[in-house]
Amino acid sequence: MKKTSLTALFATMTIFSATAMADGKMDFSTVTKVQYVNDCMQANTSLNVYEGVHKCSCVVDKLDEAFTQTEFEDISTAYMYRNLPADRGAQFRDNKELKGGIKKYEEVSAAAYKECRIQQ
Repeated sequence: MKKTSLTALFATMTIFSATAMADGKMDFSTVTKVQYVNDCMQANTSLNVYEGVHKCSCVVDKLDEAFTQTEFEDISTAYMYRNLPADRGAQFRDNKELKGGIKKYEEVSAAAYKECRIQQ
């Protein structure tokens, strides 16, 4: 069952990526989208696989509209590691460019979760 679910996830993400590339509007790679959807589904375990794939794909598409691939990688990394203690987290907490990006990431992410109907 799990193998079938993952196969369906990857097939869906490939279709989404092909559609986005045809439009020329989105920048995220397929790997980035799949990783985000997997992380989103793990964080929202109340969603079944079908619902999780669609809702989390919706969220990553909203993030894709707001950020470039490079911006998203930098900001999401800073968002994850900003709470590291002492000097290890300081480079993520104290960087003024990243602070603004993190704030935008939080706003876009919250709006995307609401629009895509995922409870936070």
